[in-house]
Amino acid sequence: MRRQKTDVIQVPRDNIVVEGYGLGTLKVLKRKRIVDKQFVNLEDIKLTAKTLSSELGKIVSDPSLPREVREISQVHQLLLEDPFLWKKLEDASVDGKIKIEDYERIRDEIISLLLSTGNPLIQQRVDDIKDLFRNLLLGSSERLDNLRGSVVYSEEFLPSDVMKLSILGVKALLSTQGSHTTHAAILARAFEIPYIIRLPNLSEYEEKRVFVDAVEGKIIINPNETNIHEYERIIEKYTKEKEEIEKYGELKFDDIKIMANISVPQEIEVAKKKGADGIGLFRTEFLFVGRDNPPSEEEQYLVYKKALETFYPEEVVIRLLDIGGDKKIEYLAVDNEENPFLGLRGIRLLLKHKEILKTQLRALLRASAHGNLSVLVPMVTLPEDIEKLLEIIQETKEELLAEGKEIGSFKLGIMVEVPSVIWLIEKIAPYIDFVSIGTNDLTQYIFAADRNNPSVAKYYQDEHEVIFEIIATIAEKAKKFNLPVGVCGELAGKLGATEKLSQLGVTKLSVSPFKVPFIKRKIYEIQTGQERTYKG
Repeated sequence: MRRQKTDVIQVPRDNIVVEGYGLGTLKVLKRKRIVDKQFVNLEDIKLTAKTLSSELGKIVSDPSLPREVREISQVHQLLLEDPFLWKKLEDASVDGKIKIEDYERIRDEIISLLLSTGNPLIQQRVDDIKDLFRNLLLGSSERLDNLRGSVVYSEEFLPSDVMKLSILGVKALLSTQGSHTTHAAILARAFEIPYIIRLPNLSEYEEKRVFVDAVEGKIIINPNETNIHEYERIIEKYTKEKEEIEKYGELKFDDIKIMANISVPQEIEVAKKKGADGIGLFRTEFLFVGRDNPPSEEEQYLVYKKALETFYPEEVVIRLLDIGGDKKIEYLAVDNEENPFLGLRGIRLLLKHKEILKTQLRALLRASAHGNLSVLVPMVTLPEDIEKLLEIIQETKEELLAEGKEIGSFKLGIMVEVPSVIWLIEKIAPYIDFVSIGTNDLTQYIFAADRNNPSVAKYYQDEHEVIFEIIATIAEKAKKFNLPVGVCGELAGKLGATEKLSQLGVTKLSVSPFKVPFIKRKIYEIQTGQERTYKG
C-alpha cells in the first residue's frame, strides 16, 4: 500500500497559546450549530445556556482548579442567568427567532452599558460578554467520548469543551478561531494542554496521525513510523523533564536572571509558579486589540498594578504598545503601507498618536508606585525617538502631580531590533537604563527574511554567528555605560544558546513561563559542571 504524503504546517509563535507536544489521531469536534446566516433560534440558545451554566457550575465548585479559572467561570455563569439579558433577547424575538443583527445589537448595548459606568472593574467584563455571546452561538458539541486520547481540532473551543477534553486526556487542541485571552485559553493553560490557534481548517486531515509541536511551532501530518518513534521519545523526555524540573524554578543566580515573557494577565501567575525572576517582557497589545476604543487609563493601571504587586520586589518590564507591521487595531488610523514592517510601528506609531501614548504612560507612572517597574520602548531607530519620548514622559509626570495623583518612577529601556541601533547605542545610552535585544525582529531585519514566510525560512537564522556577534557588540558597548543587557526573543529560550549568551555578557534572559525552569536547570548545569547536550 502506498504511504500517504507527510504534510508540515509551520506555526508562528504568536499562535501558540500553551506550549507542549502532542501525538495522536486528529479528530474534529463537531457542533450542532444553532444559527444560520440570518436568525438565531431563541429556544436553542436557552438550551445551550442551561447546559453551559451547569458545566460552569461544576468548574466553580472544583477546589482543585486555579482560583482565577473558578472566578471567571462564576462571572460567565452569572451572566448566563441574568434576567436582563434574557428579557432583551425575548423582546427581540419574533416567532421564537432573533435576527442576527438584533442579537449583535443587544450584545453591543450591554457592552456600551458596561463601558458607560466608568468603573474599571465592571469594564473588564466586556471580554466576558463577547465570549458569552459567541459561545451561545456555537451551540453544544456532540458526544466527546470518541475524542479520548486524540488531537482535537475545532473551529473554536468553548470553556466546557476544554474542561471535558482535559478529563478525556486529549493530547493537543487546534483551532481556527480563538485568542490568548478567551476563557477556553485560560482553561487550556490551567490544564497545560498544548493549544495552537489561528490555523487553517484541518477537517481534511480527520483520522490522520498528527504530531503537534507547540514548542518550536509546527504540525506534522502523516509522519512516518521512524519519525513517530522519535516524536514519542521527545514527548516521553519532555513529560519526564516537566515532572522533575519544577524544583529548578526555585534557583537564583548572582550573575543572570531568568525572567518570563507574558502576553496576557493570566500568565502572571503561571510565570510566578514556574519560578521566573520577574517579568522580562510584558506585551500590552492584548489591552488594545479586539475592541472599538482604546483601553482607559484606569483599566490599564489595574492590570499593570497587579503584575507589579505579584512580583514585587522583582522587576517587571512592561513594553509600550507595539502595534504595526502584522499587528493592527481598528481605531488607530494607519494608512495602508506597501511594507508595514518597515513603516509606522512601535514608538514611531505612538509618537504620532500621542493621546494613546500619554494614556499608557499615565497608567504606568501611577502603577510604578506599587512595584519595581521598567518600561521598554519598541522599534527604536534613532536617538531622537527617545529624546521625544522623554519630553512626553516629563510632561505626563507634571500633569499627574498637578492632579494630586500618586506616582512612582520607572527605569527606561529600549528594544534592540532595528539594526541602526547597533551603531547608535552609545548615543542612545545616556538616555536609558537598560537594553533588551529582541532577536526575532533583529534577525528578520538583519537577514531580510520574514520569519513567518516559509519560502525564505532558510535565511531566518537566529543562531547564526552574525547574531551572536551583534549581541556581543551591544553588550560590550552597553557595559561602558553600566547598562544591563537582556535577550527577550526566541533565542533566549533555546537551550543550545544559553551558555553562549551568558558568556557574551547578557544578564537577563526572558523566555516563555514554561521554559523558565528548563533554562534555570541549564544555567545550573553550566555553573556546576554537570552540563548535558541539548537539542534546540
